[in-house]
Amino acid sequence: MGDSKWGKKYWQDLGERVGATFVGALIGAFALTGTTPVDWSDGKAIWAVLGVPTVVSLLKGLLVNLGGEEPTASVVNVTSTGE
Repeated sequence: MGDSKWGKKYWQDLGERVGATFVGALIGAFALTGTTPVDWSDGKAIWAVLGVPTVVSLLKGLLVNLGGEEPTASVVNVTSTGE
């Protein structure tokens, strides 16, 4: 699986992108709660602020790799093979 487009480097690339999206959403949530009261016991608020952007990032990375020849989680011209 080393050089396949679903290899370890691709999954590291995708994980970094999805993780960064989640952290960015989390920081945004903390900024939001500092300025606007948010009921964090409401699952809808958590899903809207944290879940949606994270899932969109994951799906984008998977769909891009499915549709292309090169191993990448990005719509720009980069590869996840580490070269």
